[in-house]
Amino acid sequence: MAKGNRLRVERRFAGSTVTYMHHGIDVGDGTVVHARPANFSRPLAGGSVVRTSLAEFAGGSPVLVTTEPQAAFPPEEIVDRALSHVGRDGYCPMVDNCEHFVTWCATGARASRQVEIVIGRIGSAAKRVAAAVSARVAAGAAERLVVRTAVGTSIRVGLKTLVPAAIVAEGAALAAEWTAHQAGRSAAESRMAGESAGLATSAATLALAGIPGGPAGMVGGALAGAAIWAGGSLAFHVWNHSAGRSSASGTR
Repeated sequence: MAKGNRLRVERRFAGSTVTYMHHGIDVGDGTVVHARPANFSRPLAGGSVVRTSLAEFAGGSPVLVTTEPQAAFPPEEIVDRALSHVGRDGYCPMVDNCEHFVTWCATGARASRQVEIVIGRIGSAAKRVAAAVSARVAAGAAERLVVRTAVGTSIRVGLKTLVPAAIVAEGAALAAEWTAHQAGRSAAESRMAGESAGLATSAATLALAGIPGGPAGMVGGALAGAAIWAGGSLAFHVWNHSAGRSSASGTR
């Protein structure tokens, strides 16, 4: 560790086994500047930017160094930016948390990969569920949708299967992406871990739905689940790309 480094330590959400990363800036003299809630058990009650000892920041957990995204300022300036905000009030886990602060100190842009993962997966789940409902509406009075697979098998999937499958798969994707990020993997690597887990879960869920059709039905269900997930991921990527282009055009 060195002056200007972005540090992170693992913490647990109060009353749960779910972990998250708490971030700070190494001042280089055994102290760390970080944004934190006044009460960690009540993160929505506000907080401030503080300067504490490295030991207090760590709280008994191993201290790791964050390098992504790449810093835009030299170490001295990163520390100066952090110190200039010590005592500043204001903290919100979704829009003004420790990671937002540390990323701003190092890059000039406020961002939190942890928040992006959660918001991104919630948005993806909403779009997959909406797609399932739209497919059901398009099917008219039919109670179940017919999905043909690459092995020539047809399986019938109703909303009672398709919607929960989408939600469960997104939950698995969120858990895998979050865990990969906490382990220090890059944004691209953690995203890939989430997508792989979501695809596998979607395939497994619809394979179970194909049990009445025997082995062929299960294989067909698995292929259908994988295809549905892959199609949803592609649609979500295209939508995000289009939204990003529209946003960029609007700021010119």
